[in-house]
Amino acid sequence: MAEDAYGTRKRLEFVSSVVAARRPRRVLDIGCGTGEQLTFPLAQAHSDARFLGVDPDERSIEHAQRSFARPNLEFSLAAELPDAERFDLVVASEVLEHVESPGEFLRGLVERLNPGGAIVLTVPNGFGPFELGSLAESLLAQVLPIGRGERAGPDTLAASPHINFFSWGRLRAALAAAGLAVREHRNRTVACGFGFDYLVRGQRLIGWNARFADRLPEWCVSDWMMVLEPAGVREGGREYHRGAYARLRRWLNERLLRQ
Repeated sequence: MAEDAYGTRKRLEFVSSVVAARRPRRVLDIGCGTGEQLTFPLAQAHSDARFLGVDPDERSIEHAQRSFARPNLEFSLAAELPDAERFDLVVASEVLEHVESPGEFLRGLVERLNPGGAIVLTVPNGFGPFELGSLAESLLAQVLPIGRGERAGPDTLAASPHINFFSWGRLRAALAAAGLAVREHRNRTVACGFGFDYLVRGQRLIGWNARFADRLPEWCVSDWMMVLEPAGVREGGREYHRGAYARLRRWLNERLLRQ
C-alpha cells in the first residue's frame, strides 16, 4: 500500500503493530466501511487472529463480503452483531467524529472488550489542518459550485459527514469520562484534505508529511492514533457536548453533503 497525504499506510502500520504486540485472538473493526484500507490488510498480515468488520452501511458491507475472502475474516452489518459477543481488541478508526453520542459510543466499545482487552482509536483533530480545510470548503460551497464534500471514498460507500470536532484536551476528557486511559498515542499526518491535497503530492513530500507529524505537538496535526485501555471513570473526565462551533460545522457539512 502506497502512502498518501492522509497517512493511510501509517495508520495500517500503527494498528498492525498493536495487533502484533498484543496477539489478540478476536479483533472487531467497528465502522469498517468496505474493509479495503484496514480490515482486510490486517487479516492478511495476522493469520493467527480472527477479524470481524462491522458497519451500518449495507452497500459497504456487501462490497466487503464480495471482494475480500479469507478464512480468518468476516464482515456483517453492525445491527447483526450479537450483544454478548466480546473481543480482545476493538478498532474504531475514523468513526468517533460521525456518531451522534460519542460518550455512549465509547462506553459501548468498553463493553465489547474481554478482560485485558484494548481499543485502537483514530480520530481527526477537530481544529487541525484537515478540518480547517473542510471548513473553508464548506464556506466556499455556499457561494461557489466547488468541492467534493465529505462523500464516499475508497474506504466506504456511505456518505456520512463529520458532526463532532475534538480538540486534544476535549478528546482526552471525553475518554476519561468513558473510563478509558490512553496507553499509547501517535500523530498521523500534518496536512491533508481540501486545498492541501494539491500541495502534498509526490512520495517524498507525502512521506515527509507523515514523518514530520511525529515531531509536532498534538494541536498542530490533522489526525491522532491511540491505544486505549479501560481504567474506570477518572478525574478530569467530561462528556463531549457540541458547542456553537461544532453545531455550525455540522450544519455546514450536512448542507454540503446535500448539494
